[in-house]
Amino acid sequence: MSKKKPLISKDLNTKNDMINRMVDLFDEAIMSCYYGMIDENKENTDVTNYDKEKGRLNYYECYIYIIKYFLEKEPLKVDDATKQKIDDCLDAFLIDVEENGINTEEIRRALLLLDIKAFKSMNFALDMITPDATSIIMASLVDSLTPNKKIIEMMDFNIGVGNLVYTIINHSQKDFKLIGIDNHMLLASVATCKANMLMQDANIYYEDALAYLPSNLDIIVSDLASYDYENEYYHSFLYDKGIKYFPYLAIEHYLKIPKKLYAIYLIENTFFSQKGSQTFYEMLKKAGHIKALISLPVSFFQSEKDAKSLVIISNQPKVNVSTNIFVLPPLARQEEFLKKLEEITNFLKA
Repeated sequence: MSKKKPLISKDLNTKNDMINRMVDLFDEAIMSCYYGMIDENKENTDVTNYDKEKGRLNYYECYIYIIKYFLEKEPLKVDDATKQKIDDCLDAFLIDVEENGINTEEIRRALLLLDIKAFKSMNFALDMITPDATSIIMASLVDSLTPNKKIIEMMDFNIGVGNLVYTIINHSQKDFKLIGIDNHMLLASVATCKANMLMQDANIYYEDALAYLPSNLDIIVSDLASYDYENEYYHSFLYDKGIKYFPYLAIEHYLKIPKKLYAIYLIENTFFSQKGSQTFYEMLKKAGHIKALISLPVSFFQSEKDAKSLVIISNQPKVNVSTNIFVLPPLARQEEFLKKLEEITNFLKA
């Protein structure tokens, strides 16, 4: 992981012009790479129209090439004119950094805007990216659940492009060691590039989330993907009973971590009504307990049917425990919202 770039601080006082300038310069570099990249295995440069018939690369692949070139000078397969265009963009960015400084939140927000362009270009659903507002709330919850820890070992086994964890890291009072897992190779690569740009201590794996079980964590966070998991070689109590809903299986799997810890999951509001929910609940009562359920404002999401909640789960069973339910009001009712959030964090600290 590179730690060469100077003047990068952890600070939430962002400069919009710096964010926009970074987006423009990196986007120009990425698009120059896209149109100028030479793949010797797929192209014959003797053919006069080789540079006009593109489509073999996507935006994220070029994004990864540019960040690796920027941080580690990993060679680009482009002609000299294209390389000069890319160098001009990256040099201009470094001059901006030297003159104005840059912080990790500005970098994160700039990379998020590039994510949005990449998702649109590749027809990925934007709701795969956890919204900032939800991630900032989760940062408060992480701090509240780890009051005596200064350095947190945090895992997201559904990391995607990492907006959830990098927002938490920037908005938390803690320092972090991060483990990330994703079963999509391209997204795992993007999350790794972001960790390097943010100089974040991270180990990110392209892996099946249910094939990995760490032993030394302080907290789990995840925006749970909803799909039916299929793996003929996988076995668990729930799966062997025909339950394939990935969020149930993931929670069951990570309840097996022997160290006492909490997990914060972003879940669909239909989570408790999925097929096999009663069997899941019986399993959960034996292996852990739900400490809190937090209903998020509908205004955080595109529509009421897309609304989600946060569930906080302990891997320590408790007899006759009741789940505390909180409803966060809309952000427009700011004073009421902040008061409710304070009530939740005080409850978690107790």
